[in-house]
Amino acid sequence: MIFIIGLGNPGLEYRLTKHNIGFMVVKGLAKENGIKINKKLHFSLVGRGKIGDEDVAFILPQTYMNLSGKAIGELFTKEIKDIGSLLVVCDDINLELGKIRLKKQGSSGGHKGLESIAQTLGRDDFARLRVGIATDVHRGDITRYVLSPFKRKEMRNVSHAVSLAADAITCMVGHGIDKAMTKFNKRKVGTS
Repeated sequence: MIFIIGLGNPGLEYRLTKHNIGFMVVKGLAKENGIKINKKLHFSLVGRGKIGDEDVAFILPQTYMNLSGKAIGELFTKEIKDIGSLLVVCDDINLELGKIRLKKQGSSGGHKGLESIAQTLGRDDFARLRVGIATDVHRGDITRYVLSPFKRKEMRNVSHAVSLAADAITCMVGHGIDKAMTKFNKRKVGTS
């Protein structure tokens, strides 16, 4: 079983914000594979099914971004036996919109959701897929920037980035993380 965790904030007011692109990717991939994410479990919404021949669980923590570790810690207590079966999908303010970066492990890079997970687990050697959200120079309050919605003119690139990230996850599930990293880390969606 591969556990694919999308990070974001629950609630309609956050649905289309930059910080919720992890939710967008996981929801899109689940829909593409006919999987409903609607079971309440482990402080999360959970959906189970298959991508190709592989069993997957889609997880959307409902603890808010900065407390993502609470949900992932619960998953580790109850279900996850191997750190290698975990993939966390999140936004990255240091990557421009349209770029994705798949890594086997790494630091939080200041991302509060990744920080929370690493603190709870006591380790940061889990795979993560960062999806770029930088659309312009962000000065001042980063919180305000990540909690703001994408502009209408950016939505086409958001859709392409979500699709690219979903393709990278599908490749990873079917062919392994190394092949997915080689194929997708250099790619970028076209700008409009």
